[in-house]
Amino acid sequence: MNLTANVLITLVALATGLAPMKADFNATHATNPLWTPHARFHVVWQVLCQSGVSLFILYLVWMADFAGHALMAAILNFNWALTFFITLFNMKRFSGSLKDVNGIPPFHFKIGGKDHVVDTNLFGATLLAIINGIATALLLT
Repeated sequence: MNLTANVLITLVALATGLAPMKADFNATHATNPLWTPHARFHVVWQVLCQSGVSLFILYLVWMADFAGHALMAAILNFNWALTFFITLFNMKRFSGSLKDVNGIPPFHFKIGGKDHVVDTNLFGATLLAIINGIATALLLT
């Protein structure tokens, strides 16, 4: 058992299972009066689906006992990031956007005296993909 990899996989699963509930079950998404009822239905469904997958990932990491169980958990963790980036690169096809006018504000970084603005979703998805990538590399070594 690779404890470091398991902890990293767990952190990603918790983040993808819990953070969307905090970010999306409020007036910016699920109860946003500017969204159509069908769009609100889909965001709740998507968040609950991901939360269920995250619970299964936690089971695989900490309770399952078969060859490759942790690697399977890491691969399932990548599903969230992979589908995020596929959606990101196809936003023009459906007039999508990473943020809403009443959504979560972006991160502001100062690097070399210059202000950089990074979307919160993009920052989080990239960070979680990197963490999960490190966990996967640890499992494969």
